[in-house]
Amino acid sequence: MAKKVVKKASFLSKCFSKFLVCVILLLGILIALKSSPSLREGLYKYVFKDNFSFAKVNAVYEKLFGSSLPLTNVENTAMVSSLKMEYEDKRDYKDGVELTVSNGYVIPVIKSGIVVFAGEKEGYGNTVVVQQGDGIEVWYANIKEIKVSMYDYLKSGDILGESNGTKIYLVFTKEGEILDYNKYI
Repeated sequence: MAKKVVKKASFLSKCFSKFLVCVILLLGILIALKSSPSLREGLYKYVFKDNFSFAKVNAVYEKLFGSSLPLTNVENTAMVSSLKMEYEDKRDYKDGVELTVSNGYVIPVIKSGIVVFAGEKEGYGNTVVVQQGDGIEVWYANIKEIKVSMYDYLKSGDILGESNGTKIYLVFTKEGEILDYNKYI
């Protein structure tokens, strides 16, 4: 009985301390933004106009504080693959590359990051865009059924879904610029 009370108290103290740190940081930022219009404009430009890396913020937060939710004994049911991207052929396609894969190929995430788009893109079909910690956004396209949601944090090898046929499309961008896919696949 005493162990259960200690675990609950420990869990509540972790939650409360993280909440308190967040409130203090938020209030400090709001006070600084209220008192300095130039700081407010700079922050607005950086977050809303430049390519802000939420994946990098998440990685730093987890490194300093651990998981955002201090839950223990949570079952993780994410599908994971130890395979790297395997394909039979590749060729240029629009802004990226078209990979020829087996029918129903299970699409793994190349590198950890946060899902910043999950939906349909014209010419690509069902698409998931993952923003990696290094600021590179990877479009995984032509997915039969998307198995992830917006703002999910994915680790390398997590499964996005199955290919819709024998083609998948990848596009690599950073700060709005198209990157050479040969460096990344």
